[in-house]
Amino acid sequence: MTVSDFLTQVSYALRGIDEESPTFGEEEATYWVALLNRKKNELYTNARVLWDATWEVKSLGTISASATPSFNCDATLIAPSDQVYAVDVNSNKVYYDLTRPKERSSTKREFYLAGLNPQVLYCTNEIQSDEDIVTGTLYLPGYYMPADVSASDDDVPLPDPYWGVLAVASEVAFSDIVYEDKAGDLQAKANNLYTQMLRNNRRGTYENPKTIPHNHYRIRGTEVN
Repeated sequence: MTVSDFLTQVSYALRGIDEESPTFGEEEATYWVALLNRKKNELYTNARVLWDATWEVKSLGTISASATPSFNCDATLIAPSDQVYAVDVNSNKVYYDLTRPKERSSTKREFYLAGLNPQVLYCTNEIQSDEDIVTGTLYLPGYYMPADVSASDDDVPLPDPYWGVLAVASEVAFSDIVYEDKAGDLQAKANNLYTQMLRNNRRGTYENPKTIPHNHYRIRGTEVN
């Protein structure tokens, strides 16, 4: 679905065919597009859900010899993978664990993220000039925020564009007395599509369902000596 199609669908959801949909660039269309971009950001920055649609592998640049190696991350990073990897001068992939700053090792090579605007990927030990990874490239797999839509022919960057249509239409309806009686129904339909998106995102491949995470807590008084 393009942004132009999105504007038409929002218009249909709000007022059927009683009026023409706004044209991209007009004030009303600009407002709807701004809401779409905000809904996209709210969806993908939800700390409880990482969406497969946002998974990418991005280059952090060329690896140089350094006593304190660090690499600026892409500003759109939402969450990293558990590993980073280098492609060395022989085109081999060399994987390294990604850890938390307070859990970093002093005896082996690991990477950790710290800082803001941009986030910086630090290496726990020196990269020496005779290593094969020097002049190679470092990559950080992870979840990255799709770019805002900014043109009428941009694709709507959502797992289900119709969720975006209904979510935006419901917000417009809540703030406009003309359509406020439709707000509840539109929100309910948006919530239903959101549930379906979650199910699709959680679904594994054939005969390979996703692992269900568990949090285990020690019960006091049950320790075995």
